[in-house]
Amino acid sequence: MNIYQVEKLECPVTLFLCDGHVREGVIFLSPCSASHSGPETPLELFNDDAPFFAFRKADDSFSLVNKATICHLRFPPDSDAPPTFGHRLQVRMVFLGGEVLKGTLTLEAPEGKGRLQDFLNTHHGFFLLDSGPAHYLVNPLLICEIAPA
Repeated sequence: MNIYQVEKLECPVTLFLCDGHVREGVIFLSPCSASHSGPETPLELFNDDAPFFAFRKADDSFSLVNKATICHLRFPPDSDAPPTFGHRLQVRMVFLGGEVLKGTLTLEAPEGKGRLQDFLNTHHGFFLLDSGPAHYLVNPLLICEIAPA
């Protein structure tokens, strides 16, 4: 064992890049979250301050990927994830290349600030979209339009 190796958990993902490319592979999560008990979540990884993350492609090659180039990413739901609270809203969004994504967004906002526009204008970073069999993290800076479905 390498004494410099840091233990990480592997999470299979599909990256949808802003140039239209799609990449299958694995991201690496910490076994301990800085903000709650349990492992780091993909949402925490993508909303931390580091602009790049390690990615192992399907062919087992490694690269560092710039988070700002990710439109959205798909990953399997975590049955151990804590429940989310807030107003749930079905949405349909269109990205720069015309791709459409539909799912349920949880608007975690104070009373009276539960509109979709309020959420998008005050939320910084990626947000979670539940599409049933998969979860997505969405980069709001690369959405062309979004509306209730």
